[in-house]
Amino acid sequence: GRTPLSFAAKYGHAGIVKLLLERDDVQADSRNEDGRTPLSLSAKHGKVEVVSLLLTRDDVEADSRDKEGRTPLSIAAKHGNAEIVELLL
Repeated sequence: GRTPLSFAAKYGHAGIVKLLLERDDVQADSRNEDGRTPLSLSAKHGKVEVVSLLLTRDDVEADSRDKEGRTPLSIAAKHGNAEIVELLL
């Protein structure tokens, strides 16, 4: 389901993402019902600062695939988010 982190990541609330990532009870790589992670959601919606924050984490898998087999990189490319593509390469 949706978590506070996935919601904040999708909508680009970097400050909230940062605060949530400091908590021990927040899973940085949690998945929603479609298998999307906070990283894939922020990559899709062009949230560069959030993607950068998530990529600093050891517990975030940059190449994770959702239920349709898409990675954050392929999602960012599909939606024309070139700066995020650069970060993920």
